Amino acid sequence: MKKHQAIYSKIKGLLKNHFGSDLKEYEDGEHLTIGETGIWISCDDRELTVGYGLVHQHFDPEYDDIQYAIDRFFNLLTKRKRITKYYKGNFSYKNKTELILNDSEFENLGTAMTWLFPYWKKTKKEVQYEENLIDPLTIEKEVNEIKNYAQQRI
Repeated sequence: MKKHQAIYSKIKGLLKNHFGSDLKEYEDGEHLTIGETGIWISCDDRELTVGYGLVHQHFDPEYDDIQYAIDRFFNLLTKRKRITKYYKGNFSYKNKTELILNDSEFENLGTAMTWLFPYWKKTKKEVQYEENLIDPLTIEKEVNEIKNYAQQRI
């Protein structure tokens, strides 16, 4: 078992403990989602992938810092999210997703958009907020154990 696969397994255990029946497993346990939240994580032979809806980031342990993948995933669980939807008429053509780190600091997760949209129509913008799924203090100890494990395996 490679390092990123072991980390995925530890994250899976943590999620089972805290989200139980809301945790959905796909593709022989290599892809996990938490209910209808849009938060997901997957693992294959090469990399760990962390995502929210269509926005996601791949982390190859050979080239990327796996600590960043762990931080990104747990920020998705413990931080509020700001989703800005852009419309042309009634058609949503672009979504920008950000984590709210504090009152004045945001981390851009990414932007997802479609190519085909009625570009001639007026653009409208709608901002939605999603609350955190779990209190950071609830999982702090387990997250630190996973980070320490990852750091020792470098």
